[in-house]
This record gives sequence, structure tokens and C-alpha cells, in this order.
Amino acid sequence: MSHPPLVIYCDFDGTVTQGDVVDILLTELADPSWRAVEAEWEQGRIGSRECLARQIPLIRGGWPAIEQQLRHIDLDPTFPAFAAWCRAENVPLWVVSDGLDRVISTLLARAHITVDGVWANHLDESPAGTLSIRFPHPSVDGRCLAGLCKCQIIERGVGAALRVVIGDGRSDWCWAKHAEWRFAKSQLLTYCRAQGIACSTFEDFDTIRLALTRWLEKTRRPRRTAVPLSAVTNVY
Repeated sequence: MSHPPLVIYCDFDGTVTQGDVVDILLTELADPSWRAVEAEWEQGRIGSRECLARQIPLIRGGWPAIEQQLRHIDLDPTFPAFAAWCRAENVPLWVVSDGLDRVISTLLARAHITVDGVWANHLDESPAGTLSIRFPHPSVDGRCLAGLCKCQIIERGVGAALRVVIGDGRSDWCWAKHAEWRFAKSQLLTYCRAQGIACSTFEDFDTIRLALTRWLEKTRRPRRTAVPLSAVTNVY
């Protein structure tokens, strides 16, 4: 069985969306006590799994309130064309997020965007409208305190010559070490530079698409040696 030349693993909140969706929902809909929980996470006293488990039930109004709020959430305007390019080039595109599956699926469907799959935490709602969260993809060994262990997703993923990670935040720190090519901005970019991890900066998905197009063009030419990433993009 042949493997694709590359596979893309893309974060969602703050990467595909303009702003962190979970933070926006908490700010607009949750009891103010969510901020105290957030402070514990920011201080490193708890992981995102415990943080989300305590914060999500604080959101008032159930799914109807969330759905109403999602009408004000915008995606990066270059992401639809990027997703379409991936399908045209037979490049697997997976959305991997420590956020909420139903939120992600709703926003992608609204924009008529098709991806190969979504890995995320599961949002539940009781008959009374109380929200809770389940974690279908936790760390197997228990060492990762995130709701979704991105390292496990990339390690178990589709075989490819090149594994590409796209991200912006703290949840992307761990799997950045496992990818062959990283596109980073914001907190992930700061982390990679501090840790000496090579990465490419990006402002939008057009930048990423052009870099990957050049890489694919070069790899499809008959060559005796592998194509180094430095031959097609600036790596920092």
C-alpha cells in the first residue's frame, strides 16, 4: 500500500479560526468563575483536560446559545482554498484540536469545507441543557494532561514521507517535536524558537499552500536525493 508524500495535521482554534473559539464562548456565555480556573491552567497547576472539564459546565444557555455565538466566529479566509487544494492534490488534511468537536464540525460545515477527519474533545448536553465534555483521545500513559494528546494522533496517523503540523498555541508544543515540518505562529512560534525547533512562520494558509506546492513539485521530479526543506522554504 502506497502512502501519500505528505499528510497535514492542523490545529483549529486560533489557527483556522480568527480567535480562540473556546475562550470566546467562555467570555460571552460562561459564569465568571471560569477565569479562576483559567488562571490555574495558565500557572501550570492543572492541565487542559481538568481545565475544560471544569469550565464547559459553566457555559450557560446550552447548545442554542453556543450556536448563536458561532455566527460571529470567522475562519481564516484563506483556509477554504487551502482545504480545496489538499483534496485536489490528494493530500490528507486532518483537523486536530483540544477544543470541541461539535463546534468545529459546525463551523466547517457552514463554510462548506471538507477535511479528512476531525480529532477533538466531545461536547455533551443533558436534556436540561447542561453542558459537559468527554475526552475520547487522552494520553494512553497518563503523562499528557491535555484533553486530547496530539502526540498520539500524529504517531498513529497515516504514513507519509513528510508529516506537517500547523498550529499557534500551547496544545501544539508537544507534537511539534514529532513532525518533519512545522508551520507556526503566536505561542507555538515563540516556543519553537526558544527550544531550537526548526519551523516556518505563516500569516495565512496561502503562505502554507505555496510552500507545500513547491515541495510537491520538487519531489515529483526524478531525483537521486531527497529534497531538503530548506530548498523550498525559509526555515527558522
